[in-house]
Amino acid sequence: MSKLIKELKKIDTFVVLSHEDKLKWRELENITVIHNPLSFFSEKTSDCNAKQVIAVGRYVPQKGFDILINAWNIVSQKHPEWILRIYGDGMRKELEEQIYSLRISNSCFLEHSVSNIADKYCESSIFVLSSRYEGFGMVITEAMACGVPAVSFACPCGPKDIIKNGIDGLLVENGNIQELADKICYLIEHEDVRKEMGKQARINVERFKIENIAMKWKELFDSLLDSKK
Repeated sequence: MSKLIKELKKIDTFVVLSHEDKLKWRELENITVIHNPLSFFSEKTSDCNAKQVIAVGRYVPQKGFDILINAWNIVSQKHPEWILRIYGDGMRKELEEQIYSLRISNSCFLEHSVSNIADKYCESSIFVLSSRYEGFGMVITEAMACGVPAVSFACPCGPKDIIKNGIDGLLVENGNIQELADKICYLIEHEDVRKEMGKQARINVERFKIENIAMKWKELFDSLLDSKK
């Protein structure tokens, strides 16, 4: 690690994706944060009326869908009329067996990846990110761009840079199954809060539009060129 730090000190600027990640590189002064841009900004938005929760990602341990399924077991007992759809591909068998063993196959569904994921966000009222860790968490920004409030673990790194807790989404202690279930239930039970957070999510996520992120890169390149004059 010390060798890496030594080499990084030689470059003009080291760019990371989040302020949380930046804190891990305290030895560096030549470091700046530029977030990932939105992959799309949907023209359609959710009205947050559907009794559906959505999660999106690869079926791998990193994404914590095993944790989410355990949390959903709690949620479904309180709100059996709501459903959870998880879109992705990968280690499906283990998750299917977990859903079956918990007897929640009537409300928790594993869906394959789709090309029209924006439509699926717009058909949902709450987005959940249950990852153990992330590089940034672009699926959060995608959901927000569709007017869907997020409930997310405050995992390293990304969610704390994206979600304004209590304003456009909710942050949960990383790995806390009961709190994750409670926060999902809170948005289910408070329709007015859910809809207002969805509206704020749509507004606040505009800072991640490609034109705004591209401007930050331009400013960085301009400053580096000026320093060489």
